[in-house]
Amino acid sequence: MAMNMTETEHFRNYGSDPMHSFMMWNPEQAMLSDSGKPFIIPLIGLIIGGAMMQVPKVATVGKLVLYFGAQSFMNIYMGWVMRTSITVPAGATFEVNVDGALTNVTLTTDLTGCPAGFALTAMQQVISFIVFSLFFVGAWFTPYRYTPKKLNTMFEVFCVIIFGCVFALNIALNNFSLGYISIAVNLIIRSCLPLSTFLSQQMLSIFGLYPFQRCRWKDITLMIIGVLCAGAFTMARILAANAEKKPGAVDKDSSGDMIMGVCMCVLSLLCGSLNLALAGVLGETKLNVFDTCAYMAIPATVFLLPIAMYYQKPVPGEWGKVFGKATMSDYEILMGVWDLNKHTMMWLGLSGVFSFIYNIIQFSIVHTLSPSATAFGGNFNKAALICLTMLLPFLRVHALPGAPYIYVIWSAVFINIAAFSYYSYLQIQAKQEEAMKSKLQEYNESGSQSDSEDETEESEESSGKY
Repeated sequence: MAMNMTETEHFRNYGSDPMHSFMMWNPEQAMLSDSGKPFIIPLIGLIIGGAMMQVPKVATVGKLVLYFGAQSFMNIYMGWVMRTSITVPAGATFEVNVDGALTNVTLTTDLTGCPAGFALTAMQQVISFIVFSLFFVGAWFTPYRYTPKKLNTMFEVFCVIIFGCVFALNIALNNFSLGYISIAVNLIIRSCLPLSTFLSQQMLSIFGLYPFQRCRWKDITLMIIGVLCAGAFTMARILAANAEKKPGAVDKDSSGDMIMGVCMCVLSLLCGSLNLALAGVLGETKLNVFDTCAYMAIPATVFLLPIAMYYQKPVPGEWGKVFGKATMSDYEILMGVWDLNKHTMMWLGLSGVFSFIYNIIQFSIVHTLSPSATAFGGNFNKAALICLTMLLPFLRVHALPGAPYIYVIWSAVFINIAAFSYYSYLQIQAKQEEAMKSKLQEYNESGSQSDSEDETEESEESSGKY
């Protein structure tokens, strides 16, 4: 593969075009470009949340706002890197080897993103480990020296390896899916995590590996309604993409690509559920975000490397035309991107730094708020970002479909959000009731103990009189 483009054309297309490189060296122009506009809302959330955290009266709400900003930024950034950033603009000409003969191929549409989810996740793990190592060395000779938690038993080592592999597979499959489906589809599928986690726990309880969870039919009904709405939303998007595809046109949102992205997102969802269930089976390792980077990055990278190197997958959009292949491995895609556009590789590498920072924010939020409040905040973030993606044109990957699909999509979104929001409310209410019962029980026990002590004192006084 060779690209017929002069150095001047290459610089113009890749070096200075704000539509391609939204974060290049003119911040004002960058943020007003079509690529930069989606990041305005997350950045405002980060700034407002950080400011609110400095005021004690609104610090808790500020943490949730900061969490929204961080989670939205990572979702939008990964969707941009994996799917919509322009790697090579339309009009570029390539020499492609087709059946042993060199053929000139001109791109009719932009070559976008970098659909290499497994390789990118492995790269993020390595970069996170490097960032942690720099922090570790830099803090070693200061009063803020950090020492990772020591793993004392083989069981703890086993826990770390299992957690690392499942967590990495969860993130890798999610990154994979973002190369094939939009953020809205990805988020509405991942909103089904409560039901998949509940089913995983019940399955493990059959084998005595997890405590049996009491079935509350109202909770189960709400989760099923939410999942059915997510399925209706996804099917409407797939059918709409298939109905609106122009004959002979290259469409990065084809139904085949979307189905693959949906399947990978569902597998990622199942891995996320398994990760939560394994946390209960294997025990609490009590690792913070720095311990996680120290111990899990290397096993996760080793686990993902063979998949990234050897797994051949269909490539979306113009990628098959550029490389003259219908299927490619993540490693081949990364090497191709390195040859085509090193700025894109820079954004991929930067995602590892952002991932490390996001994990720190998420860890601090989870450990300073209650689990139920954090879960509610996560569900709210997904719901808000789905609505914003559909309402704001600059957040969309493509235009919304026409009738009747759009009616199904909006109905599914509202019902899905209502079902899982009410489910989160019921979970918070149930936890509050359990806490009240626990306090009441402690009060009754302390009261009965006090009564027993009073009766003993009275008995002793009575025996003393005689």
